[in-house]
Amino acid sequence: MGIKEIPGKTKTFIKSLTLRDILNFIIDQWFLECLGIAILIAYLVPNLGKNGGWIAAQYSIIYVCPALIFFVSGLTMDTKVLIQTAALYRIHLVSQIMSYLYTSMFFFVFSYAALMSNDKHINAPILGGFILLGCTPTTIGSNVVFTRNAHGNHAATLIEVTIANLLSPVLSPALISMYMSSSNKWGEFRPGGVAGGYQALYRSVFRQLGLTVFVPLFVGQSLRFIATKQVKWVAEKFKINKFSSVFLILIMWSTFSSGFATGAFGAMTPQSTGLVMMMDFGLYWFFLFSTLVVARGSRKVHFKNKYLESILNFFRFNKRDTIAMCYVVPAKTPALGVPLINALYANHSGISDQMKQMLQIPIILYQIEQLCFSSSSVPVFRRWVRDEEEGAKLEAEEKARVEKSAEADTERIDQSLNSSSSTEVARSEAEVEVADDLVGAEEVHARDLEKQ
Repeated sequence: MGIKEIPGKTKTFIKSLTLRDILNFIIDQWFLECLGIAILIAYLVPNLGKNGGWIAAQYSIIYVCPALIFFVSGLTMDTKVLIQTAALYRIHLVSQIMSYLYTSMFFFVFSYAALMSNDKHINAPILGGFILLGCTPTTIGSNVVFTRNAHGNHAATLIEVTIANLLSPVLSPALISMYMSSSNKWGEFRPGGVAGGYQALYRSVFRQLGLTVFVPLFVGQSLRFIATKQVKWVAEKFKINKFSSVFLILIMWSTFSSGFATGAFGAMTPQSTGLVMMMDFGLYWFFLFSTLVVARGSRKVHFKNKYLESILNFFRFNKRDTIAMCYVVPAKTPALGVPLINALYANHSGISDQMKQMLQIPIILYQIEQLCFSSSSVPVFRRWVRDEEEGAKLEAEEKARVEKSAEADTERIDQSLNSSSSTEVARSEAEVEVADDLVGAEEVHARDLEKQ
C-alpha cells in the first residue's frame, strides 16, 4: 500500500508525531549540543578558559563551578536521606573497590599490551596517561548531576564521590607506582616523587574538597533547614537542578581550553588518537555493563547454602543504587587527576610541559566521552527505574493512607472516650445533686421534729 492510500488524518498524525519526536530529541540532547559549542569555543579561543588564562580558570571555573553544583545538591537533597545513605556500607565498599582496583587493572593491562607491541606510531606518554587515568578517582560533579537526572540515588553518588576523592592522595600514587614498576620501559614516566611531599598533595586535595564539596553542601543544607518551604518553592519554580549541567559544561570548556593552548592535541599521532578513542569507548561501556552485572545479575541466582546466599546478597542492590554505581564506577575526573599528575611530575626533569599535557590527554578525552555516554544513558535509566519508583510511590501512598486511617480511628476513640467521660460526669453530678437533696430533706425533717 502506497503512502497516497493512507488517510489524510493518519498522514497528518504521523507527520506531527515525527516532528514532535525530532524536536523532543533535540531538546533532550541540549547538554551534548552545548558541550560541542563549548569545545568549539575552546579551540577558537583557548586563552580565554585555560588555567592561568584571561579569566584565571584555575580558580573561577575549577573551584567555583563544582562548588555551585554541590550547593544545588545541598538545597535539593533531604538531610535525612543523606544521613541514611551514609550508613549504607555495602554500596560504599563495592563502589570503591570497583572504581579503584577493578578499573585501574584493565587500563594497565591494555596499556601494557600496547607498550609491549613496540609500535613506534603510538606516543609512549599516551600509554602512561592511560595508567594515570585508571588510578584517578571518580569525577566530582558530573556523577551527581547525571544520577539525579536519571532518578537514581544521587545521595549515594555524592557520598561515593566524597569517599573516592578522600582516598585518592593515598591510593592513586601507590597504584601508579605499582603498575609502572612492571617494566623498565615505564622508567621515563615513573613519578619522581610528589612535589613538596605528600603533605602538599593532601593539602591540595583537602582544600579542593573543602571549598568545592563540604562548604557549599553545608551551606545548601543549612538554607534548606532554615527555610524549607521557600527553598523547595525556588527549586521547583526555577528548576535549579538544570544549572548543575551548565556548570559542568563550563568545567569541560576550561579543560579543553588548557589542552588546546599547550598544543598537546596536535602532537598526537593519528594512531595514538585512534587508540585513545577506542580504548576510552570500549572500557567505559565494559565498566558500565560490568557494574550492572555485579549489582543486578546476582538477583536471579540463588543457592541452598545459606553462607553462599549471604555472600551473594552482599552484591545485590536495588535499581536506584545500581544507577548510582553505574555513574560512579566507570567515571574518572580530570579535576583531581590533572593536579595529581602535575604534583607527581613536578620534580621530574625528563618530563617537559608538553609531555605532561600528553599524559593528561587520555583523562581529558575520556572525560568528554564519558559525558556523552552518561548523558545519552539518562533516558534509558529513567525508564528502567520507573517501575521501582511507581512501587515506592504506591508504598508511600499506602503508608500515608494507613497512618491517616489510624489517626482517624484514634480520633474516634478519643471522641468516644470523651463522650463517655462527659456522660459519667453528668451522671455523677446528678447523683450528687440527688444525694444533696436527700440530705437537705432529712435536715428539714429533723428540724421539724425538734420544733414539735
